[in-house]
Amino acid sequence: MAEYGLLKPFDIDHGELQQLTQQECFVLGYELADIDHLLKQPHLISKPVHADNRERIQKACLESGRNFTLQWMQADPSESWMQLEVPAETNELEA
Repeated sequence: MAEYGLLKPFDIDHGELQQLTQQECFVLGYELADIDHLLKQPHLISKPVHADNRERIQKACLESGRNFTLQWMQADPSESWMQLEVPAETNELEA
């Protein structure tokens, strides 16, 4: 039988997501899982991400040891989106 458990804390002990719907929380969780997966690959990452995930994405990037930038999207007055850029690892560039 398979074992189930927490892979990574979502850091929501203080009601950080109370204003969001269950569907929005699911999307944030899926996005973070996708980013965790991508960070394990040596490839370039360049993608828009939800601003509500900003702190969790920063933490994932720091824990992965990869350089990254996370900036507010240009021309997005909603301030709902950010651009995540993670350069390819150097050994990937040499291949």
